[in-house]
Amino acid sequence: MSREELVAYFDGGGDISEPLRDAAVGPVPSPESVPMIVTGVRLSAAAVARLDELAGNDKAGRSGLIRQAIDEFLARHTPEAA
Repeated sequence: MSREELVAYFDGGGDISEPLRDAAVGPVPSPESVPMIVTGVRLSAAAVARLDELAGNDKAGRSGLIRQAIDEFLARHTPEAA
């Protein structure tokens, strides 16, 4: 693949799980056994700039803010145990 083809593929937001699966070395761990899974999200430049401002010198940074927001969202939308 040429560089241009690779850029077009990844910019297209295609599913890259299949090529990555073949690139794995050794047994693939179950998602439950991995403490953090890296995932990509598309955010506007303004949102990223604001997240960076809010993160400041916080060690967790932008990722920490996003994790916190997702945790809060999931807590609000998870039915309580009866």
